[in-house]
Amino acid sequence: MSDRFQEVVQNLVNTKTSVSVTAAAGCGKTEAIVQAVAQTEGRQLILTHTNAGVAALRSRLRKNAVSESKYRVTTIASWLLKYSVAYPSMSGFANPRPQGDDWNKVYPAAQGLFVYQFIKDVLQSTYQGVFVDEYQDCTQKQHAVILKMSEYLPVRVLGDFLQGIFGFQNDPLVNWQTDIALTFQKLPNLTEPYRWSKTNPELGKQLAQIRDKLLNNEEIKLNAYSEIKWHPWTEDQEKEICQDADIKKSGTITGIHQWPNNARTTAGWMGGKYHSIEEMDCKDLMSTACKIEQWRTQGNYRAIGIEIKNFILKGCGNRAPFSDPNYLYTEFLRIGQGDLTIISDIMEIITRNPKMQVYRHELFGEMKRAAQEFALGKSASFDEAAYAVRYRTRQNGRKLESRIISTTLLIKGLEFDHAIVLNADTLQNRENLYVAITRGSQSLTVLSISPVVHYAITS
Repeated sequence: MSDRFQEVVQNLVNTKTSVSVTAAAGCGKTEAIVQAVAQTEGRQLILTHTNAGVAALRSRLRKNAVSESKYRVTTIASWLLKYSVAYPSMSGFANPRPQGDDWNKVYPAAQGLFVYQFIKDVLQSTYQGVFVDEYQDCTQKQHAVILKMSEYLPVRVLGDFLQGIFGFQNDPLVNWQTDIALTFQKLPNLTEPYRWSKTNPELGKQLAQIRDKLLNNEEIKLNAYSEIKWHPWTEDQEKEICQDADIKKSGTITGIHQWPNNARTTAGWMGGKYHSIEEMDCKDLMSTACKIEQWRTQGNYRAIGIEIKNFILKGCGNRAPFSDPNYLYTEFLRIGQGDLTIISDIMEIITRNPKMQVYRHELFGEMKRAAQEFALGKSASFDEAAYAVRYRTRQNGRKLESRIISTTLLIKGLEFDHAIVLNADTLQNRENLYVAITRGSQSLTVLSISPVVHYAITS
C-alpha cells in the first residue's frame, strides 16, 4: 500500500474529531477501515447501508484476523431501529417491524432519542469510535443522526460521490461537496486502483481514465479500451455472453442490470447456473407469508398449498415438473391436511432438484427458515416468522453464490472476478454506470446498443 494510504489509515486511527475520506472504487476504502479498526483502541461501531456491505466488511475483517471484540458491523437502519424500539416512550417509535415508508420514521425517532444524556453515556461506554462506510448513500435524515453521534464519538465517514445511487423522493442524499466538506475534516483522497493491481493493472488504469471522463461530462467510447470487451446488446447476446462466461471463466461472475425485473428475467434464462439475490424487503417472501397466515387463521390449508406452489414458480426457470400431478403430491397433501412443517422440506427438495433450474435460492432459503421458525413456536404467526428470519439476514449479512445476476443497488460495494454489464443503455446515470463497470477485478464486459455512452452531470 502507498504512503498516502498509510497516512489515511493512521489519521483514521488517531483522530479525536470527525473526518471524511473520498475513495474511488477499488482504491482501498474497505481495507483502510479494516486496518484502522485493527489498530484502534477499544471497540468500534461500523455502519453501512446494505446487508451485502455488512457481509463484505465482516469477511474482510475476518480475513485480516481482526478480533470480533474490536468491532460491531451492522446497517444504519437496523442499528437505529434497535435503539428506537428499545425506548419507545422517548423515541416516539414502537414498531419493531417497519416496512416501506415506515422506515423513514426510524431516523427522526433516533435523532430525537439521541439527545438524551443516557444515550450519550451508553454510546461512549460501548464504543470508542464510529466508521460509516458508503457515506454517499446516506440520506439527509440519516446524516442528521450521524451528526448527533459525532458530538459524542469521533466519526469517520468514507465514500465516493460518484457511487451515490440510492435515492428517495422525500429524503434526498447528502451532498458530498457541502454536507460532508462543511462538517467533517477532509483527509487525503484514495485514488490508487488496488483492486486491479494484481489481476489486471491495465483495466484499473483504464477505469480511472473513464472516471475522469465521467466527472468531466465527456463521452466514453467503450470499444476504444483494450481491457473492455464490448458487444452490441440483444437478448440473445445476453444469454450467449453469460453462458460463455459460465463455461470459460473461473472465479466469481456478476451480470449487472439496473432494474430487478430485468435481472431476474436474465437469471431465469440461465437454467439455474446464475442466481438472483433478493432486495432486503424481500416482498415476495413477505407477501406470501402474509397470505399463508391469512389462510391459516381461516383454516384453509388447501389455499396455502396453492400459495406455496405459486411462490415456487417465481424462482424456477423450468416449470415442467409441476405439470406432473404426482410431483410433490404427498408433500402438498400434508399441507392441505394442516401440516405446515413440510414447507421447509419442500423448499429443500426444490432447491436440490436441478431440473427445476432454481435461480432464487435466497428466496427459497428464507421461506425454509421461516417455516422452521414457525414450526418451533418461535413466532406466533407465519408472517412474524418470515419477518424475524429476514431481520436476522439484515443483521448478519448473506453469503453470495459464485454466479449471480443482480442490480447495481444490490452489488454496489462488492467485488467479483468478472463483471458483465447487461444492457448498459438502461443504466439511469453516470453513477450507476461507474458502479457497474468497477465490480470486476479481472475482466469487464459491456453490452450496449452503441459503444458510445454519454451522461450529463446531474449532481
